[in-house]
Amino acid sequence: MFKNFPRELLVALRVTLVIAAVCGLIYPLAMTGIAQVIFPGQANGSLITSKDGTVVGSSLIGECFYQPNKGRTDFLQAQYEGETFYAVDPRYFQGRPSYYQTTSSNGTLELLPLDPPCESNSSQGSNLAPSNPLLIKRVDTYADYLHCLGIDSTVSYGRVQLAAVAADPSKYCSGAVSNATPLPVDLVTGDFTSFDPDISQAAALAQVEMVAAARGISASRLTQLVDASVTGRSLGILGEPYVDVLQLNLAVNSSFGQPPALG
Repeated sequence: MFKNFPRELLVALRVTLVIAAVCGLIYPLAMTGIAQVIFPGQANGSLITSKDGTVVGSSLIGECFYQPNKGRTDFLQAQYEGETFYAVDPRYFQGRPSYYQTTSSNGTLELLPLDPPCESNSSQGSNLAPSNPLLIKRVDTYADYLHCLGIDSTVSYGRVQLAAVAADPSKYCSGAVSNATPLPVDLVTGDFTSFDPDISQAAALAQVEMVAAARGISASRLTQLVDASVTGRSLGILGEPYVDVLQLNLAVNSSFGQPPALG
């Protein structure tokens, strides 16, 4: 029974070493080399760099553009109509909001902003249906907030006041916003990963008036920049046109300079 055991053990060992070398060394190195030659950007994380070559992010991971809380390292949260969310920085185009579902200490269900926001190592979301009252209230409140900032509405604030409005909507945004149109759905609903890097072209165009007012620049020129930043359908037929928010904001800084200080 064990007469051929040493020979069979040697054969098995050889086969194991060959498979390990091919599958664990040769194949990965070959694929890595091919990827580095043919798709170097994607193979290295689709990194985005500034003019001086500094890595500022990735086209695959969304980043937040909220108002920094002066004197602190975290972000300023705005309370409005019983909902909590991070106050947007009106000088920049906004991506999709990041929400997560949790249960409070008293056992009630809550839908809160991801904290810290756009945290790429903490992918969370909610399983709330579109008919859920909790989700409806949050979406409606956030939509009212964006309308108050002049996104798809006739509301108009000066550059200095916009930052204050974004930070304190309870003071400036009470009551319904007149002449507001429905917002693109991706501006007020979060994706399940909580860091979607892209928004629709319509969502970007809806924010032009706000960003132009906050920066004191031409809305028509900003619209042209948005249109130039649109990525079309894959192979011309797959998916929908989209705008990478980080790259758009970098293009805005490049074309119009660094924005004026808040407030």
